[in-house]
Amino acid sequence: MFSTLSLALPTSALTSVNTKIISTKKFRSPSSTVERPPQFVILAFDGSLNLDFWKRSQDFADTVMTKDINGQPKKLKFTYFVNPVYYVEVANKSVYSTPELNHAVSCIGWSNPAGSFSDRVKITNQASVNGHEIASHANSHCDASGTDKSNPLFGRPWSETDWTSEFNQFNHMLFDVYDVNKTKAPAGFFWNFKKEDIVGFRAPLLATTEGLWPTLQKFNYKYDTSKASAPTYWPQKMNWGGWNFPLGQIKIAGSTRSTLSMDYNWMCFQSGCVSKPDLTDEDSIKFKNQVLDSYKYYFNTNYFGNRAPIHIGHHFSQWNKGAYWNAMKEFAKFTCSRPDVRCVTYKEYSTWLNQLPKETYDAYRKGQFDILPKDSSFKEISKDIPMPQVRLDYGDGSFETMTEMIDQKKMSMLGLRKVLKVNFEALPKNEITIENLKSYLGIRYHDQIPRNILIRAALVNPRGTEVSWETYKINNISDLGTAKERVIGPLEDSAMQPESIDAHSTPD
Repeated sequence: MFSTLSLALPTSALTSVNTKIISTKKFRSPSSTVERPPQFVILAFDGSLNLDFWKRSQDFADTVMTKDINGQPKKLKFTYFVNPVYYVEVANKSVYSTPELNHAVSCIGWSNPAGSFSDRVKITNQASVNGHEIASHANSHCDASGTDKSNPLFGRPWSETDWTSEFNQFNHMLFDVYDVNKTKAPAGFFWNFKKEDIVGFRAPLLATTEGLWPTLQKFNYKYDTSKASAPTYWPQKMNWGGWNFPLGQIKIAGSTRSTLSMDYNWMCFQSGCVSKPDLTDEDSIKFKNQVLDSYKYYFNTNYFGNRAPIHIGHHFSQWNKGAYWNAMKEFAKFTCSRPDVRCVTYKEYSTWLNQLPKETYDAYRKGQFDILPKDSSFKEISKDIPMPQVRLDYGDGSFETMTEMIDQKKMSMLGLRKVLKVNFEALPKNEITIENLKSYLGIRYHDQIPRNILIRAALVNPRGTEVSWETYKINNISDLGTAKERVIGPLEDSAMQPESIDAHSTPD
């Protein structure tokens, strides 16, 4: 991927927005087809163990005002991706059988401290009563892909049958929680949410296999957050029937590097994947400011750009003296009450997307609306080499080379054109449907279609040289277009690794 040059700036000079000079008036120029969409911000947590954090996060949410998907005032709501093993006392762990291992193995432990499961049930239920979303982070947080040599599941990638078992056991451990723990439920107890209310999933370690997608379809899930993509990616519906809500691959303030929009990745970047025991208060504030400046830049780029949603995922942790939790709190205060901003749950956002007319959704994704002009206080955290960036969008049955609307003039000046390539050979157009892709491969390879292919979005200069690109790998082309498809990438971003088991076990 084309590299970038970053300039470190003092925190005081970094990203800010002056709300007094921002106009969010709804107007359309002749080139626009729809009014500007709201800017959605989704803040989520993986885990569910720490009882203090359950309370602390909900108490904070009650202090931040925003608007709901319909623009009505409301308090900030989080999405909590929970692990039911945290609701099972260790003495009762045999209720769970880890797929492929056939006995109880949890890579993140069980309810802790001993006897705390009932308190966890109560505070989780209270979160639902307060309007927060409860979603699934599966159970044992082991590596379902079977690729981690240090993991109990190494060499045992999960099939659809394994994922089905995991989802069924998720429901059993959570919704039969008192029976599982051989304890009588308190008088009048009932969950405030039902099985069918859990519609969102994030794979532990972001580790997926092709068997996951038909399982999500089978259990009527509405979205998945197990991937990563460009920060300006507009969600698309995948072939299994739900929305792809990937974490953002965002720039790091004061650095030439990028990271996923998740606190554990920040800890790995700043302190070697451990919470520094000797961290000073001053250094903790520096860590927090770097994260906050990066999140603000992520927000401002989209808010003053294509209005793609902001995805930030944290854990039930206070690493590096709370640097990341403090950054999220300040970010929520910075964004959630601003004009046109909606800080909502993933479930609420998927509902908003589902109710959009197709023509409106397509116009939003293609940026066919008036971009909000940046105000004079908007500051870059890095300075790009003057080259438009390209991305490969896929979903809704097609692949397409995309750039931002703001890049079009620059592309014309430089004589660049968008190209879509298969195995590095350019196609006639920069968009192709899955059906036409398979037809093309049949003709190109004389009906001997290769099992795996590379598909690449690129910008090409007048000499035919690629100057910016993004490449994905399709594993088993015959599965493409079905719930079992597996498209991997961008390959250029392989250096940004997803969380490890340590994201749940690393002490604060």
